[in-house]
Amino acid sequence: MTNITNNTKGKDVQLHIAKAYKIIDEYLPFNYVEDVLKKLPKGHSITKSIIRNVKKKHSSRLDVLNAMVEVALDNKKQMAKLKKLTT
Repeated sequence: MTNITNNTKGKDVQLHIAKAYKIIDEYLPFNYVEDVLKKLPKGHSITKSIIRNVKKKHSSRLDVLNAMVEVALDNKKQMAKLKKLTT
């Protein structure tokens, strides 16, 4: 008789996307759309509404999600710098 192991990694399939949204929810600034557009490569056809839909999880464009995470991490860095300067 063989031993069958349970696969417990079924829920971890898109864990990296969940982590990205956690960073976005915590550190993305209020006026993020223009900054995200600047992070995207030139010649793209992404509109402001597509960016907002990705944030609301209505769309799953990974290039936009990556740009949003970059903007959020930049904002996190700036917040840490401000905190260091004011303390």
